[in-house]
Amino acid sequence: MTALSKIEYPHWLMIAGVFLLLLGFIGLAVRRRGVKAEPLAMANDQELSEPAELNDVEVYNRSAKEKRRDRWADQSAAPSSRSIPDARATND
Repeated sequence: MTALSKIEYPHWLMIAGVFLLLLGFIGLAVRRRGVKAEPLAMANDQELSEPAELNDVEVYNRSAKEKRRDRWADQSAAPSSRSIPDARATND
């Protein structure tokens, strides 16, 4: 009998896990190398494409979404002038 035939099921699972982990690291290294080679190509793929025609509801929803996004960006950029009241101070 060979050494491989004596290996039990949990050991085969560990060997398979190590193999998958190595494949993941290799894939991660290849992916990072591709991003470094073509950073603008990735950015261009992620841009939103404009549909040819939008109906009135879609135009309204898009503008509302953009306004909400801008409002949240403004709130997170500027510190709030409102302070959170202390629970102990309002208790009495």
